[in-house]
Amino acid sequence: MVSGINFARFVKVVMLSDNRNINRGSETLLPQALYRGLYMRIAKNLGVDPSYVSRVARGERRSSQVENALRQEVREISRKLGRAGDASVTIGDHRPSGNKRLKSFVKKNRTWFRQEWLRQSQSHPHFRHIRLSPRKRAFPVVPLVDEALKMMKLSLREIPTTPMKTAEQHGRVRRTQKYTPTALVEDYNLIRRCMSVLAEKHFNELDTHLLLHDLAQFGEVMDVQLQSALRTFLSATN
Repeated sequence: MVSGINFARFVKVVMLSDNRNINRGSETLLPQALYRGLYMRIAKNLGVDPSYVSRVARGERRSSQVENALRQEVREISRKLGRAGDASVTIGDHRPSGNKRLKSFVKKNRTWFRQEWLRQSQSHPHFRHIRLSPRKRAFPVVPLVDEALKMMKLSLREIPTTPMKTAEQHGRVRRTQKYTPTALVEDYNLIRRCMSVLAEKHFNELDTHLLLHDLAQFGEVMDVQLQSALRTFLSATN
């Protein structure tokens, strides 16, 4: 079994390496990458709990300091994405609309999501040596997304302590399919990329404020899923 310290270090190294591979040669910044860890960054800068930042973003709490920090982050993200209009996004005091949430659009586009992930996976250099049928390659992925969507309703404090059974199963399956640890990580990076593509495709239909929250929450869940999958994957090698 890999020790906790070595495991954490391994995850960090693999994820950094893998993110560099994704971004290299790409002319477009992915919204998912920019929103990822948003609440954590603000919480660290202001010395507050990330869950408090999340509640302010959803309009459940009021804090001018946190709201200003959120607006500043959104402006910076909008600048990087080349969307000047996004800087006026409303923070707090917002009435949710279920049919404009990212979760709703993922459910409506499950077939597209699977096909898009499969297309990117089949053309990715990390997977060229892995001989699998499209069905075997893709079948663990949609359940991962389903699990992530369910876990998004949890608080940032609850997410890291919640068992990710589907992610653990994903780690076991990929181990039997002769994946490398880096290829396993790439499964999750491709899910993130497909989520970004979906958000881009339907950006005008989505509630921008809720998209900010949903992308941040989805990223937090995916990080925990990846850790669970890697832990199971690596424990099978010892």
